[in-house]
Parts: sequence; C-alpha cells; structure tokens
Amino acid sequence: MNKKTIGEVIRKLRQDKGISLRQLADNVDVDISFVNISHIENGKQSTSIENLKSIAKALDCDVDKLLADAEKIDDDVEKIIRRRPSTVPEFLRTARNLTNDEWRDLTEQVKTMKKNKKE
Repeated sequence: MNKKTIGEVIRKLRQDKGISLRQLADNVDVDISFVNISHIENGKQSTSIENLKSIAKALDCDVDKLLADAEKIDDDVEKIIRRRPSTVPEFLRTARNLTNDEWRDLTEQVKTMKKNKKE
C-alpha cells in the first residue's frame, strides 16, 4: 500500500467536499494563500502544525485523523510517548482491541481522574 503524503490527504478531503483551493484558503484561520495550499498538496512546501490544524478545521476534519491518514502523529503525542517510553506503548497495546465506545468511556474516565486530581 502506498503511503499518502499530508498534501495528498488534504487534497482528497478538499475535493471530496467540493471545496476549491481559494475557498479553503478563505476559510482557514491563519494567513495562508491558495497558492501555499496548492504547494502543500503537491508536496512542494511543508507547513506548520498550526497551519495543519487550521486547514483540518476548515475541512471539518480532526487534525489527528488527518495526520493518521498520512501515517503521522502530532508532535505533542510523540512527546507524551517519549516521556513514558514503556508505559504508554504498553497501555496502547493493552487497549488496542477496544471498541470506539470503550475508548470514549476510557477517555471520560481519564478526564474524571484528571479533574479529581486537580481538586
């Protein structure tokens, strides 16, 4: 299977939604032109995570999903894994067969734990 670039993923999302380059550029929250977006889509230019987040938002797509489709992860996720190199991978391997509903429940449990810790 061919690995898609982030630009290819963006182009497919944009085209699937019937959005032109100009329309996308008009809807992003950062100062980025349709020419820049075209260069990103064609792999001629890289971009920052902030720009990717803004592009994903304009395409009504979760940035983590966009990155995953290009077989990438956000830098903050990578930092979390690197800070806990044995526990995070072990946790993910243990939880890998959970359903989407079980992941949502687990996420809510962790949020509750975090909230209770602050109190």
